[in-house]
Amino acid sequence: MDVVFVIDSSGSWTEKGYKVVVEFMKGLSQKYKMDSKTVKMGIVEFSKEAHVVQGMTFNQKEIATALNTKLKFRKGLTDMAKGLLAADKLLLDGRKDAQSEVIVITDGKPSFKFASGNAAKKLRRSGARLIFMPVRTYGQSPFLTSWATHPGKENVFRVKRGLAELKSKMTAWQNKMVISTCPSIYSPLLAKLSKAKAR
Repeated sequence: MDVVFVIDSSGSWTEKGYKVVVEFMKGLSQKYKMDSKTVKMGIVEFSKEAHVVQGMTFNQKEIATALNTKLKFRKGLTDMAKGLLAADKLLLDGRKDAQSEVIVITDGKPSFKFASGNAAKKLRRSGARLIFMPVRTYGQSPFLTSWATHPGKENVFRVKRGLAELKSKMTAWQNKMVISTCPSIYSPLLAKLSKAKAR
């Protein structure tokens, strides 16, 4: 599986809130098994512009280093379209025989809804599974259900109480995202859960 995380770094998070998102991503990324036979991962962040934080790699240490040193709270607009298009381009470095997933972590409405919708459509047409994780306290951006891969309800994971919930239930949300998006053979967590269930 080739997976690209697309992280909203726009100003509506606040710097304190963005730190919660970064901590969430650090833990989440470590729950995937990464090597040439399992998961290849890349990271994009977006606000007014999109930035590739880490190109596609099998190296979990490179992912950890990128999350620790390269993610920035960039403030500004929420130009999700640029983030999605950057993810689409990054997947060109993926594998032809691997399933592709793009997981978007965002806190609000995109600044350019029409362009973002078109970028989402382009990604879906490429064959990638498009998943959204809106972390919001007010409003739940129902249009994301139509942007996500069908069936939308299975590909939108809403953190309804926003950052407070993400912080207080961080491990639970990390586990939920892995369980919902990753085949069991690609995650040590799922392998462990499957083994316990079989006993």
